[in-house]
Amino acid sequence: MLSISTSTQGERIRSLFRDASEATIIAPFMKIDALHSILKVIPKSAPIRCVTRWIPSEVAARVSDPKILDILREREAYELLLVDRLHAKLYIADSECLVGSANVTLAALGETPGESNIEVLVSSSTNDPGVRQTLADIESEATTATDQMAETVLRMADALMDFESPPPNQTWHPFSRKPEDAYRIYSIRHSSYMTRAERVLLRDIALADLRPGLDEESFRYSIRALLTAIPTASAILSAPNDELITRADATVYLKSIRTDDFDENDLWLAFVKWMSHFFDDKVMIQEISEIALRKAVVIPIR
Repeated sequence: MLSISTSTQGERIRSLFRDASEATIIAPFMKIDALHSILKVIPKSAPIRCVTRWIPSEVAARVSDPKILDILREREAYELLLVDRLHAKLYIADSECLVGSANVTLAALGETPGESNIEVLVSSSTNDPGVRQTLADIESEATTATDQMAETVLRMADALMDFESPPPNQTWHPFSRKPEDAYRIYSIRHSSYMTRAERVLLRDIALADLRPGLDEESFRYSIRALLTAIPTASAILSAPNDELITRADATVYLKSIRTDDFDENDLWLAFVKWMSHFFDDKVMIQEISEIALRKAVVIPIR
């Protein structure tokens, strides 16, 4: 006859870790209260490795919390790694592990009465080929989390609260007209005062869901990829010949993303500025009866 366990996923995880000589906790979402409930059963001398991801929109939604770094510092030996593409959930004690769907949140651990998620965790080991491959993939992409990264992502999460949120799945589009300051705003330490223009720029960066800690070249590459996904940008960048695009050409698209704070003209001017800044090797601003964007090839001076 099938035996049904009444223990929570949290109890199963704590049971796995109780006598561990080393522990690894891998999940995209980690909250302080849930992580603390696991850490308290792991011997203080056991090294802890946590692997998660910090995405501004997820931190703003309160499903993940960069402040877990503070409680990990209470350990004798710890490591906190970030992996942007992480979706796996693994709990590893020495060579034994649980693999499944449960994140490190009280709802996922089954410890919020009446609101707990339906989750699954299956016993396995680090000798399993699938587990080995997942650990290898994580190792190849992981970045060590720092205080500045935590501060950056918390700043961007806060910025998402300041303005009207875009509809779900809407293509990213910048609102700020100061793209030349984008990397500076992204990378600076916390400031208690920001102008409205700086807050709009920070919101643009936050909505891009960039991970913290990018160098300037990686930041530029990520922004170029996001701009390329905008229909008007794709049209001019893929044009085989010289092409001139005006606001009239983008009217339908601009109307679809306008807000109470930013009309079609605001959005067009922002788009032109970001394109000419991040694609200065491909396009240039052209002023005719109105501001337009022209495809161009920049010839370096030798």
